[in-house]
Amino acid sequence: MSQNKRTTEQRIIEAAVQLFSRQGFSGTSTREVARLAEVNEGSLFRYFPHKQDLFWAALQSRLDEAQSRKELQEGLSQQAEPALIVPLIVELLVHTVVYRPELIRLLCVGLLELAPGTERLCRERLAPIFCTINDYLEQCVHNGTVRGLDHSIAALAFVTTVLAHQGLYPLLADTVAPYANAEEAVAAYSKFWLSVLLPETQTHLSPRTFSTSAI
Repeated sequence: MSQNKRTTEQRIIEAAVQLFSRQGFSGTSTREVARLAEVNEGSLFRYFPHKQDLFWAALQSRLDEAQSRKELQEGLSQQAEPALIVPLIVELLVHTVVYRPELIRLLCVGLLELAPGTERLCRERLAPIFCTINDYLEQCVHNGTVRGLDHSIAALAFVTTVLAHQGLYPLLADTVAPYANAEEAVAAYSKFWLSVLLPETQTHLSPRTFSTSAI
């Protein structure tokens, strides 16, 4: 594909991300996407023959950006201490909500309007991340580095509470977000979840543990 065609395709995908994430799948027409991308509708269909193809490309583009940091990947694989790993997991979740809101909205649109295909993409792209966190907590429970919790429930609660609190807070409160910035959110969620997960003898940690500057 030539550079011009690649640039046009990316422009179409970005227009689709913006419109699908704001208006939903059914509420967005290919004509609107073409207009925002500054191409004619016929050209759009040469790149994406069907509207669903365009939606999958938009969702895939945002999933490609949602990569966990190398430090987190290595820490999980090496069973690093929860005091080091929990803030990194929280950082991934918070940064996804704060800096990639279109991904969350596209996932919601997909699950509501195009469930089978979206579920498949989630299994392929997101489930491995969750499974890695789940396996890490399972091993921590086995080693005694976290409380004797049900690791599957703990992993699910860990992930969903951070994502849900960040996403729902503006709908339920008078302020835009529960914390002034992403760093403050990471520190607060990390402190909370470490207090939940760590045995009582390990919960009195230095505030430096929760500083995102050390992440």
